[in-house]
Amino acid sequence: MLNNKGQVLVFFVLLIPVFILILVLVIDIGNLSYQKNSLNNICNLASSEAKSIEDNKLEEYIKLNDNTINEIIISGDNITLKKNVEGILSSIVNINIFDIEVTCTKERNN
Repeated sequence: MLNNKGQVLVFFVLLIPVFILILVLVIDIGNLSYQKNSLNNICNLASSEAKSIEDNKLEEYIKLNDNTINEIIISGDNITLKKNVEGILSSIVNINIFDIEVTCTKERNN
């Protein structure tokens, strides 16, 4: 009979990076969905306030809610917000891979 005591240890050591990668991806995807939901809430809030605020004041209003938004585009009846999100994986690879864009329609006066 052969001595097989070290096989499980080698297998476990080889699987540790895979487990860590899966954990990092779960954390990044959770953070990404949270940031997109937050950006969508800000866009909806801005669209409801757009009927009482001028466009240049609306940009300041959006920046007060989240000052990490990279680009605010107000054109016609649409409000588009763009944001770059840093993730754990993107900081390790040194590439910004998470870009979020949300568009909503301004509410009109009745």
